[in-house]
Amino acid sequence: MFRLVYSGERATQPLVDDSSLTKEQKWQLLFDRSWGSLAPGSKTKWLVYLRKWKKWTDDHIEQTEGYLVYPSSKVSAFLQSILEECTASNSKDPLGAVKSARKALRHLRACQVGIPEEGTEFPSQPYIAGVTSRAKTATAEARQCEEADPSCSASTLSNEEYASLLDAAMRFPDRQVGLCVAAMVSCGLMAGYRSDDLQDTRYFMELICSVPAGPLPMQILALANNAGKANQDAQMTYAALANHRQPHLDCLAYLSQLILYQINVSKLPLLALIYQNNMSWRSYRMFFRDPSMATSKQSYYDVSTMLLKVAATMPDTLIKTKVMHLMRCSGTVSLAAAACSMDVLRVWGRWARSEGVVGKSYLPKSPLSALPATGVLAGFGTDFMTNHAFGRGTVAVPVAWIDALAPHARVIFQAVRLRNRTRTGKADFSGQHCVESVLYLAETFWQSSPFMLQRYGLGWWALQLPTVCFILGSSSFRQFEQQVMNAELEWNARPLSPQMSEAFDKISKQVCSLSEQIAHLQLSVNGMMQPVHSQTAANQQHAYNQQRKYATSGRQKSSH
Repeated sequence: MFRLVYSGERATQPLVDDSSLTKEQKWQLLFDRSWGSLAPGSKTKWLVYLRKWKKWTDDHIEQTEGYLVYPSSKVSAFLQSILEECTASNSKDPLGAVKSARKALRHLRACQVGIPEEGTEFPSQPYIAGVTSRAKTATAEARQCEEADPSCSASTLSNEEYASLLDAAMRFPDRQVGLCVAAMVSCGLMAGYRSDDLQDTRYFMELICSVPAGPLPMQILALANNAGKANQDAQMTYAALANHRQPHLDCLAYLSQLILYQINVSKLPLLALIYQNNMSWRSYRMFFRDPSMATSKQSYYDVSTMLLKVAATMPDTLIKTKVMHLMRCSGTVSLAAAACSMDVLRVWGRWARSEGVVGKSYLPKSPLSALPATGVLAGFGTDFMTNHAFGRGTVAVPVAWIDALAPHARVIFQAVRLRNRTRTGKADFSGQHCVESVLYLAETFWQSSPFMLQRYGLGWWALQLPTVCFILGSSSFRQFEQQVMNAELEWNARPLSPQMSEAFDKISKQVCSLSEQIAHLQLSVNGMMQPVHSQTAANQQHAYNQQRKYATSGRQKSSH
């Protein structure tokens, strides 16, 4: 269909060979610009409508131009059939379907040679614009029907739903799927990832320097990603992850569960490949349904099916209008509710690409550019620089416990760092950062382990590891567990930061001053009202005396 040539009335000049390019090369340039440059997700979606275009054309033999996207009356008839199909199936978004079909045909038309120009752009041609207008009306009617969901939270997760979804994931029978969903949901919410980002997230992790927050420095784990439909230039962009204030909402805790499961149970040879300077480790995806699929990008069906299966096991049915976009929507609303500025929202959601070089090239390359959003989504509010504290992060984890979960990781890290410094092999700084991040996540695993045991008991997956069971049964772990619990209680009960205390003191003084002013005003009003009340009482007493006098004189006259 892409190679068709129109030669009928008003046909434009066909492609011809010249001294620089052949007509085949010219067509290939057209194809690359109009179709080859599209994101894989867009191609997949629009191929659906191109197949429908082919079937519709085959069924309407009266259309003499075949698969050519011409004239506009034929195109509008096809779009009208898409609209009628959506209306018959009670679709809530007929306009979206018509627009997708229109875009697919526009790209096909751009590759077909000889089609005459019709004076206006393809979507604005009268026949096509008429179908688009009717699709808008049909969408409005579908969304105003009695079955429409009026809930304002139909596309977001509340805190209770978020925690319940994580619990369902951790208890899911298929451990790989459950841990993958828990990490995918928690990390996707904090990073603001789209489905396309989560489908292609790799083991590009970097533990960057601590942010000098107080009273406890904030550790930032950066996820690097050069995929996604909004990243047409394949630039490496970074998203920041941080420990959450609440243990059961900590995305790094769930990410550590997933990665250590893949290393210890799924036997993912990640660390071995990095040690061998084998760059094939970079092909491993972080979120996958089965280890056999770890080296390829996951499809939307794969990741969405995992999430839907876990959501189906929740105690309360989760009914939402979004699936893989649910995390991004929830993060956006959480940031807006915490009074984050629109500038912070644009940088966090990578919507600042329209802001020129700064928004397109500089800000996405640093995970710290949206640090205020990270602080809010980690549960510390907009004042996280002076209020960052969680007790479990202050308890040191024995080195032997970390080595038990990530065997030889410490030795591999030292070897790779030395190799990168001395240039004795192919430099692999990404591998060095990845191993360092695994060590940090193993530490996070143990700091969150008392809460995992408390919340999931014998259903916690880590109990199937002999080394973990041995450590959990030791007296040193019982002491460690007590230290973690006491630290959480102590840090949660700590007074406010000096800046917050000063602000509350100032507010209290203002309230006291206002109360004193109200009291003085009340006294003044009472003082002004007292003479009036006294005069009123005197007048009443005088009137009473006069009445008694007249009554007495009247009785005397009667007796006479």
